[in-house]
Amino acid sequence: MRVLLINPGMNLERLGRVAGLLEPMPCIGIAYLAATLEQAGFLVRAVDMFAEGLGAAQVLERAERFRPDVVGFTVMTPSAPVVGALSAMIRRALPDVRIVLGGVHADVFAAELVASRQADVVVHGEGEHTIVELVQAWAAGSADLSSIPGITWLAEGAPQCTAERPLNTTLDDLPYPAWHLLPVHRYGLLPFADIARPVLTISASRGCPYRCDYCSLLHSHGKTYRRRDLTRVVDEYETMVDRFGVRQIGFVDPIFPLGRKMLETFCEEVMRRGLHHDVVWVSETRVDQIDRASLRLMRQSGCRRLLLGIESGVDMLLENVNKTFTTERVRAAVQLCREERIETIGLFMLGLPGETREMSEQTIEFAASIG
Repeated sequence: MRVLLINPGMNLERLGRVAGLLEPMPCIGIAYLAATLEQAGFLVRAVDMFAEGLGAAQVLERAERFRPDVVGFTVMTPSAPVVGALSAMIRRALPDVRIVLGGVHADVFAAELVASRQADVVVHGEGEHTIVELVQAWAAGSADLSSIPGITWLAEGAPQCTAERPLNTTLDDLPYPAWHLLPVHRYGLLPFADIARPVLTISASRGCPYRCDYCSLLHSHGKTYRRRDLTRVVDEYETMVDRFGVRQIGFVDPIFPLGRKMLETFCEEVMRRGLHHDVVWVSETRVDQIDRASLRLMRQSGCRRLLLGIESGVDMLLENVNKTFTTERVRAAVQLCREERIETIGLFMLGLPGETREMSEQTIEFAASIG
C-alpha cells in the first residue's frame, strides 16, 4: 500500500495583513504518522503544500505521479476549504483512492466531512496507531472498519463513530518523526519565535495537567499528561542536530519543561553532551512555572525565548477560563525573564467569556506595559 500525506495550504488573502505573521512550521503530526507507517512497512510520501508554496494543480500532479492507495490530510479550520477542493480533485483523478482526515477541525466536524464524502474516514485524537490499523485493514481487503477504535466512517450510508481509542501511554515506543520526507530547510517557528535556522520541533510530552477552559487539548488528548523519557528526548535532539544541521529546537508541548525535576534532568543532559554550544531552544510555558533558578539553568542549556500563555490583562477574565494565575504574577514572571536574559513572547486572546470592548483595550494596554 502506498500512502501520501499532505499538509495543506490556506487562503492567505483572507487573512489580510495578519498573513505576514505566518510562515511554514514543522508539521510534526504528519512526520509522526509517516514514521509509524514506514515502520509498519508501507511506502510513504509527504507533501507540505504550505511550505513549498504549491498550488492545488501541483499537489494533484504529485498525487497522480505517486498513485497512492491512501491520501491523508491534516485539517485546521483555515485550511478546510483547500482540503475540500483537493479531496474532490484527487477523487476525480484517482477514483479508487481512500481519503483520511485528521486534526482538530476534522475531529469536530467528522460526521459532516464523511457524509459529504470529503473523507472516507476521520481519525480522532492521536492518529499514529489508528492510521496504521486503517491501512493494514485496507491492504487486507477489509471493508468493515468497525473494529478500529477512534474513527468516524461511512457505514450503511451513514456516519458511524467507533469506540474511543485508549490514549497511548508509551510514547517512547513511537519512532522519531520522519523529517527526511519533508522540506525541513523551509521551516520556521513564526517570525516572533525564530532565532536560528534550520529549525525543527520536538514533542517531549502530550497532554496537560491544567484545565484552561478554552483549550482544544481538552477535546482531544489533553486530559491525561504523559511524558517521554528525557534521555530519549535528548537523543532525538542530538539526532536532529547531526542529521539535519538544526540550530534551533522548538518544543511543541503545552508546557516544557513541566516541574523542576524535568527541567534539571533535561538541561543537564543537554549540557553534558555539549549541545548548548551550537543550538538554541524555545518552548511555551506558564508564568507560574517560572522562577529565577529555573531560568538560569534554562539559559545555560540554550533556552533563549519563552512563549507565555498570558491570554488576558483582566484578572476576572483569567478566572473565568480557569487560568489560575493573576496579572500580577504575569508581570513578575516577565520581569524575571528579562533580568535573566531570556526573551518573552506573550500569547493573548480577545473575546473571552464575559469580555467587553473596554476589557479588550485593557488587555492591549497590559500587553504593551509589560514589554
